[in-house]
Amino acid sequence: MSRRPVVTRTRSRPRRLPRLPDHALLGPAPVLRLGLLGLLVALLQIAVFSRVAFFGAQLDLALVTLLMVALLTGPVGGASFGFGVGLLIDLMAGQTPGISSLVYVVAGYAMGRLGELRDPESAVVPLLVGLVGIPVVLVVYGLVELLLTQGTRVSPSMVWVIAGTTVIGTLLALPVHNRTRRWLLPMLPEEARRRRRRRAYGRRQPPSSDVDVRIR
Repeated sequence: MSRRPVVTRTRSRPRRLPRLPDHALLGPAPVLRLGLLGLLVALLQIAVFSRVAFFGAQLDLALVTLLMVALLTGPVGGASFGFGVGLLIDLMAGQTPGISSLVYVVAGYAMGRLGELRDPESAVVPLLVGLVGIPVVLVVYGLVELLLTQGTRVSPSMVWVIAGTTVIGTLLALPVHNRTRRWLLPMLPEEARRRRRRRAYGRRQPPSSDVDVRIR
């Protein structure tokens, strides 16, 4: 005698996203996280990466991290991070104080505004930011230094340096973005989280039958 199939009904439950802590309830945690990250990046840039060159080009870790932080935290966080990192780099390297801070503040604010209009979670966005943002910031930095500092000369080799630094920074933009996002995840703005929730709930799921027929 053959057994009858057993029919069981299953209901698909909506997937719940993990709750993230509210940005307003963190207190001084965002400032501490940005401060520690900026101090670490400035120390690594001055002590390690400024002394290593690849065919005349260098890895500007401070600039790449600034662009990724601004892309994730918004214009206020990007401008604040840029001012702190730029001031630390100028003081540690013995440069004219204020040049790096001025350029980094403008770059952080502009990239933060771009992060509010585009999806920072896409893997293509950090690459495009590195490919376009790095040479623009380097050119602006050169112009500001040329206007404010005496004795600065423009040479054709600067084009090669900017191009090489852009290529190296673009290749490392995505890894730096992922590491920075993990460190800054608890302090991301609430508006960015709401955008991610709307995209997650707005995706269409393939239709599935609520009847599961199993033969025992």
